[in-house]
Amino acid sequence: MSLLGLPLAGAAPQPVAVRATDPLGPRLLGWPTSRAAAAVVVLFAVSAVLSGASVGRTALLAMLPFAALTAIVAVGQTLVVQQAGLDLSVAGGISLGALVVARYGDAAQWGLGTAIAVALAATLLAGLVSGLVVTAFGLPPLVVTIAVNAVLIGLVQFLSGGYSAQAPPALTEFAVGRTLGVPHLVLVAAVVIVAAQLVLKGTVVGRRFELVGANRLAAHAAGINTRRYTISAYALSALLAGGAGVLLAGFLRTTTSSAGDAYLLPSVAAVVLGGTALTGGRGSLTGTALGALFLGQLTQLVQTYTQTTAVQNIVQSVIIGVGIVVQLSIATRLRRRAIRRNPT
Repeated sequence: MSLLGLPLAGAAPQPVAVRATDPLGPRLLGWPTSRAAAAVVVLFAVSAVLSGASVGRTALLAMLPFAALTAIVAVGQTLVVQQAGLDLSVAGGISLGALVVARYGDAAQWGLGTAIAVALAATLLAGLVSGLVVTAFGLPPLVVTIAVNAVLIGLVQFLSGGYSAQAPPALTEFAVGRTLGVPHLVLVAAVVIVAAQLVLKGTVVGRRFELVGANRLAAHAAGINTRRYTISAYALSALLAGGAGVLLAGFLRTTTSSAGDAYLLPSVAAVVLGGTALTGGRGSLTGTALGALFLGQLTQLVQTYTQTTAVQNIVQSVIIGVGIVVQLSIATRLRRRAIRRNPT
């Protein structure tokens, strides 16, 4: 990693360098996004063989909105993981965002626009609290975000009184709608991913953000305010979780206090399947999006064989675990090969 073209000593290991002279296979495997894309292609091919209905137009249109919601949450999770953290409060953020817009978004209450603004502001504040506590006190991110999640869930239960809420019709109309045959949630996810990717890879702020995650000490020595970037990661993660909750409320039409639980582990799995290292540094938002698509299709395939939730969870967990192990194993092998080839 370098800043303004100058190498920084002690930088954390970066993704495997890919040479133009390398064979095509190793070159493709050297890119985390390529590995995630290959996994998606294989899964869809297997799905077509095992259950053709799972890759039909109706099935895909039913699966894509949920994959899009997972991708939105996972983009925020990727930013936190790049800072060598983990945000376990996204479930509470989704549930709070969904409840606020469903309970208070009606014209007789706050109105849809105000309710969305409040939902996003509340989750953004929760993310700022997480980031501030992690950076100011040096507490483990898992402990901090679990505590923040408990507060958010408690707030959801207090506001809801244990009852579900109905989303405003205008929000539902947007969330379940399509443009040119493409679900609106997929379009929103695409905008979020493209915008985040452009900022992360194409701006000075994005390059500094990656530097802070890769080597905090080197970034601090270069005069970068490392706390600011870490706090912003948690804030953006919470904001995206709240936004996903708003969209989820519209898509499901009703919401409960546990609406966000189904997106916590998938958001982490999508990040790892997409090739972002849990140790921080560089990440692949495109890979994360592909990871979310992989998880969405996997769920679709499993559900064609069994409707038993316990069996679905077991099968999905095993396949996700294998996928993560394969992803990490390939990355480790390629890195070792690169080190042997160029030990300096």
